[in-house]
Amino acid sequence: MEGKVKTQIKFYADSLVNSYAQVFFSNNLWLAILVLVASFIDPYTGAAGLICVLATVLFAKLLGFNQLLIRNGVYSYNALLVGLTLGVFFKFTLPFFVLLLLASFLTLLITVWLSGMATAYRVPFLSTPFMVSVWIFLLSGRSLSALQLSERGIYTSNDLWKLGGSTLVSLYESINSLKIPTLVEVYLKSLGAIVFEYNIVAGALIALGMLIYSRIAFTLSILGFLTGYLFCVFFQGNVTELEYSYIGFNYILAAIAIGGFFLIPSKGSYFMAIISAPLIGLIISALGNILGVYHLPIYSLPFSLVVILLVYVLVNRYEVKHLFMVQYQQYSPEKNLYALVNRTERFKNDTYYHIGLPFYGEWNVSQAHEGDITHKEDWRFAWDFVVTDETRKTFKLPGTSVTDFYCYGLPVLAPSAGYVVAIEDGVEDNEIGSANIAENWGNSIVIKHGDYFYSQISHIKKGSFKCKVGDYVKKGDILALCGNSGRSPEPHIHFQLQATPNVGAATLKYPISYYVARENGEFVFHSFEYPKQEQIISKVVPTPLVQSAFSFTLGKTISFKVTGKKTETVKWEVFVDTANNPYIYCHNTGSYAYFANNETLHYFTDFKGDKKSLLYYFYIGAHKILLSYFHQLEVKDVLPAEGFMKGPSKIIQDFIAPFKVYQKTEFTARYSEIDDERDPKKIKIESVAMAKTGKSINRKLEFTLELENSNLQKFTVKEKDLCITAEHLD
Repeated sequence: MEGKVKTQIKFYADSLVNSYAQVFFSNNLWLAILVLVASFIDPYTGAAGLICVLATVLFAKLLGFNQLLIRNGVYSYNALLVGLTLGVFFKFTLPFFVLLLLASFLTLLITVWLSGMATAYRVPFLSTPFMVSVWIFLLSGRSLSALQLSERGIYTSNDLWKLGGSTLVSLYESINSLKIPTLVEVYLKSLGAIVFEYNIVAGALIALGMLIYSRIAFTLSILGFLTGYLFCVFFQGNVTELEYSYIGFNYILAAIAIGGFFLIPSKGSYFMAIISAPLIGLIISALGNILGVYHLPIYSLPFSLVVILLVYVLVNRYEVKHLFMVQYQQYSPEKNLYALVNRTERFKNDTYYHIGLPFYGEWNVSQAHEGDITHKEDWRFAWDFVVTDETRKTFKLPGTSVTDFYCYGLPVLAPSAGYVVAIEDGVEDNEIGSANIAENWGNSIVIKHGDYFYSQISHIKKGSFKCKVGDYVKKGDILALCGNSGRSPEPHIHFQLQATPNVGAATLKYPISYYVARENGEFVFHSFEYPKQEQIISKVVPTPLVQSAFSFTLGKTISFKVTGKKTETVKWEVFVDTANNPYIYCHNTGSYAYFANNETLHYFTDFKGDKKSLLYYFYIGAHKILLSYFHQLEVKDVLPAEGFMKGPSKIIQDFIAPFKVYQKTEFTARYSEIDDERDPKKIKIESVAMAKTGKSINRKLEFTLELENSNLQKFTVKEKDLCITAEHLD
C-alpha cells in the first residue's frame, strides 16, 4: 500500500513539473522548478496556473488518457497557460475557482481534439488549445458578473514579495530597478511574460533555468529575440509592443522550437530561426488589427502558426538534404544533436542487408573488385576466394589434382537469408590448369535476399547442393561444396551481388557486413567494407562463452555484488518496450540501457537514468563487443557525447555544437586473455572510453570484463580515484 501511495505521489509530481517544463519544450526538473517559482512572483497568477495543472492531470487520469503523456505534461501545459491568464484578469473568488476547474476540463478536451487533428497531419499542436480556450473564457467572462476583474493589472507583480516581508520587497524592487541595457531588460521581461510575469526577476529565473537546461536553447532564445527586435526597428514597427505587451516572447519560443527542438540544431536550423522572426512580426501586425476589433489578445498565436506551418512543410518534403527533423524526441537540443552525430558516425556505412562471407575459416582474396583477370566491366564488383597455407600456396604437393587444393570440397555458406531462385548443376570439375569457357560460370546458385537484390556463388562442385530452387535458407546455412567447374583453372569460390536473378548478371557494389582480416600478424575487425586483393580474411563465428555472456534474453535477471564507495547488491532485468526494443533495467536506480545483438556484435544504443549507476558504466564499458574471440583484436566505436563528456569543456562544446562538434569520444575493446582458444572457459576483455579535445584527454575510464561460466563473472571500472568492482551472484 505504501508503495502505491509513493507511486501516485511521484506520478502527480512528475506531471506537475513537466507541465511547466513543456512550455519551453523540455522535461528538465531545474527549469521546471524555476519556471514554477517565476510564475508565483504574482501569487494569484501562479496559484491559478497551478490549480489548472493539477485539475487537468486529475481529469485526464480519471478519463483514462495515456499515462505517459499525462506524466510528461503533454495534456496539461496548455491548461497551465490558461490558468495563468485567468489569474491575471480575475480576482480569486469562489466563482473564479469554479471557472478554473471548467477551464481545465475544456482545455483538456480541446487539447485532445487538436492533438488528434495535428497527428493526422504530422504537426504539433503547440499552444493552440490555450489560445482557443482562453478566448472562450475571456469573451464569456465579460457577461458573467460574478467574476470580478483584478485590479492588480499585468504589471503589478510584487504581492508575493510583500508576503515575504520588507526585506523581500526591498530585494524585489532593487532588482527590478537595476539599470541594465534596454535590450537585456526587454529580453528578460519577454521571458517572464511567457508565464505572465512581466518583470526582470521572472525573466532572470527563467533565463537561468534555460541556461541549466540547454545552452543551445538559451542561445536560440537570444537569437530569436534580437532578430524580432531588429525587424521591428528596421521596418519602423511598433517597438513598444515588445516592451509593454506579451507578444515579444513569440520570437523566443519560435526560435527555440525551430532552431533546436523540431529540427536538429545546425547552421541551417539557426538560419530558419532567424527568417521565422520577420514572419512572426508580420503576423503580429496583421492579427493585431483583426483581433483588436474584438478586444482579444494575440498571445502566442503567431508563434504557433509559424512553427506549425514550417513543420508541416518540412515533413512533406520529397527529398531531405538539409534541415533534419528530430525523429526521436529527447526534449533537449543537445541530446537530439549529439544522438544524431553519434548514430551517423556509428552506422554511417551500415546497409539494409547484412551480407556475410560465404565460407568458414580463413580464406585469401585471390581476386577482388576490378581484378586484373576476369573482374572487368559489368562483372567488376566480385570476389574470388581461395584457401592458402603459410607460404601463400593454394595446394599441397603435388598440386595436380583438385583434391590437392585446400579449398576443394569445403562448405559454401548462405551469405544472408533468402530464397533460392536458381541452381545450375551438372558441370564437371576441370582438370588443374584447364578452364571450361563454354560453361563459364560452372555450377552456380542464386539467392534472392530482397527486391532487386541477389547473391550468386559459382564454380561449385557437381552434385554437392544441399538445397533446391524455392528453398528458404538462413544466413550461414551450408548450400554446397567448393568445386572447380566452369571457367576455373583451380578450385575457388566466385562471389558476387546483383540486381537480377539470372546466373552471370551484372554485379552490384555492396560491402561485406563484418569480417576479420589478418594484417601484419594482427587481427583487424572490418565492418561494411570491401575485402581487398591478397587479404587473408575470415568470417566472424560467435564464440559460445562470449555469446552466452552477452545473451540478454527477455526476462533474464542478473545480480551483482558491487563494491566501491559503498557495498550493495544490484539487480538487472531484461525487458522489451512497445516497439520491441530490448533493454536492461536496473531495479536499484530505475535506469535503462537499450541494446542490440545481431549475432556478430553486442552493442548499446541508448541509456536513460542514473549516470553513476553500475548499469551506466556497463553501457559505456561494453558499448560494442564482438561475439567472437580473436586474440588482441580491437573493436572501436564512438560514444554519445551527452552524459559522457563533462565539465567546462562540455559547456563550451554545447554552445558551439550546432556549428561544429570538436570534442571526440572514443571506445576501444580488446580481447586480452583466454585460457583455451579451442574450448575457452575464461576470457578477459579490456576496454577504454575517452573524451578528447584534440590530443588532450578530458575524461578516461578503464574497464575489465571477465567472462566465466557462461556469464559476465566480474566487471571493474576505474576512473581517477573511482574504483568499482561488480561480481556476478549465482
